[in-house]
Amino acid sequence: MRPKIAANLFPLTLSLLFVGASASSAHAYLDAGTGSMILQVLLGGIAGLAIAGKLYWHKFLTVIGVRRNAPHEVDTDKETISGNARAER
Repeated sequence: MRPKIAANLFPLTLSLLFVGASASSAHAYLDAGTGSMILQVLLGGIAGLAIAGKLYWHKFLTVIGVRRNAPHEVDTDKETISGNARAER
């Protein structure tokens, strides 16, 4: 499968180069709303990458051996689970 991708990559790159070189200027108008939308898309993408990085950072550190898996502590005391912990008399 790798040679098939490599065989198609050169003609695709060459055709994109020719299309990009032959395109004329567009004389388009971009208002402030368009710029704001582009900025929101960029910031949303950065925020999404940051969240994904945060979620998988611990797994990455565990795989490379820097951090161990911490055992999950489960409290079976009914009073502390329900939030009604009282001092005993």
